[in-house]
Amino acid sequence: MSLAGSDPSGSGAGEASLSPRVRRFHRLMKQAWWLHSFGALAFGCGVMLFARKGIEHADVVLTVLGLSWVLVFIAFRFIVGAANTSPDERRAKKGLRLVTNYVIKQLYQQMFFFLVPLYASSATWSLTSWNWWLVPILLAFAVVSTLDLVFDNFIMERRVIASTMYGVCVFAVLNLNLPLVLGFQHFDALLIAAATTAPTVALLGFRLRTVLRPRGIFLTAGVAVGMVFAVYYGRAGIPPAPTAMTHGSVGHGEPGEYECVPGPVAAMRRDQVDLLRCVTEISSPGGLRDEIVHVWRHDHRVLARLTPARMPECGSLVLRSTLGETRLPRDPRGKWSCTAETGDGQLVGRTSWRVVDPPRPIAPTPASPGSSNRETQRPRSRDRQSAKSAKATARSDGPVTLVAQTAIGAAALDRRSARSPLADLALWRF
Repeated sequence: MSLAGSDPSGSGAGEASLSPRVRRFHRLMKQAWWLHSFGALAFGCGVMLFARKGIEHADVVLTVLGLSWVLVFIAFRFIVGAANTSPDERRAKKGLRLVTNYVIKQLYQQMFFFLVPLYASSATWSLTSWNWWLVPILLAFAVVSTLDLVFDNFIMERRVIASTMYGVCVFAVLNLNLPLVLGFQHFDALLIAAATTAPTVALLGFRLRTVLRPRGIFLTAGVAVGMVFAVYYGRAGIPPAPTAMTHGSVGHGEPGEYECVPGPVAAMRRDQVDLLRCVTEISSPGGLRDEIVHVWRHDHRVLARLTPARMPECGSLVLRSTLGETRLPRDPRGKWSCTAETGDGQLVGRTSWRVVDPPRPIAPTPASPGSSNRETQRPRSRDRQSAKSAKATARSDGPVTLVAQTAIGAAALDRRSARSPLADLALWRF
């Protein structure tokens, strides 16, 4: 199980007694291995980008990935495994073990990086879904496996941690390869991968005599049975990778003439829930072998499980289901969802929206009492001021002819002829 010899910078108990030149060489080697780790990490990021771009050809690539895993298994079992190490082995065998160990460790690292985008694209990233938990675990294992000093001196020295990483990798690879390469349905592949993981890890990390003992057989069988029960009842938490829902939405009302997938809807009025339809676009490299079901829910209550019809004019994997008026609840307000699942209950994708009350019309603001009196009083005050100013002008200019007075009064009458008679009296006092 240990990858001893892969880290030339490993420090022993007597390193303090080494000469300064040897200690300096060890420091340089440690720095070189850290640089190598960062290079492997960068290469792994490139593998993730390649896997994401080439997801349409995942069936071919995963075949190569499966063969690589077989190579890892054979190499661990017959060259660098725990059953093939001895303190008195020859230098040639040590060199072979070192080279083989380095090669299979690179393959092992890149397997994790290749699996991350395939499972990430199939997971449903939502707080109401839990089938994304495997993605961060795969990413964490991928990053740790590139850190040579940490992986060799810490991970590989602890058999439980190393066996867990092996098991996750074996399970993820088999869960992907069996549907794509051998044509299994995802749920059957899930059960086979769970049952096969424990024996594979036992043969990889332990001697054959230890595994075939009664205790080894009992532990291996117990772990396998436990994993099968776990994935059987928790299948909704494991994505059917690489099958994924690329687009999904809900529509209402009469569909458009050339409508395939409706636009995104976050809220819908309760008086506009007629002709509800759910449209999902599925991506499945290698072909879709599972039945897809649309599960309609209202406030977490299942309304219907419908088999959607294909829309060949929009694509071979665009599926649509219509809820129907008879299935609508009496009060449609609340949270709605349409979930795409496999026939065995594995989550493919989900679209959610809310049904709300229609907006209320805005009523006119009523006038406050006394506002009309203030409006009529303001023109009267302006008429009084104009009359006073005209009178003051007449007094300062001396005697004003009757024609001028009449003109002033007529202008005032033209401005406020429809106002109260008080203004007229104020003007004709001249």
